[in-house]
Amino acid sequence: MPESRLTQQQRQFIKQRANGCCEYCLSQAKFSPDPFSIEHIIPRSKGGTSDWDNLAIAC
Repeated sequence: MPESRLTQQQRQFIKQRANGCCEYCLSQAKFSPDPFSIEHIIPRSKGGTSDWDNLAIAC
């Protein structure tokens, strides 16, 4: 059974943890013309989970 989508609380936590920056290159979201996305660090197809420590906000 597929995992459910992230809750608003999870999304807010990940954005706050990143302090408005891409967690890979540290670009600031406020200067990006496109919205940042939340992605799995270790993909689910490779055994990654949707736990907060496996999710990152990325540009």
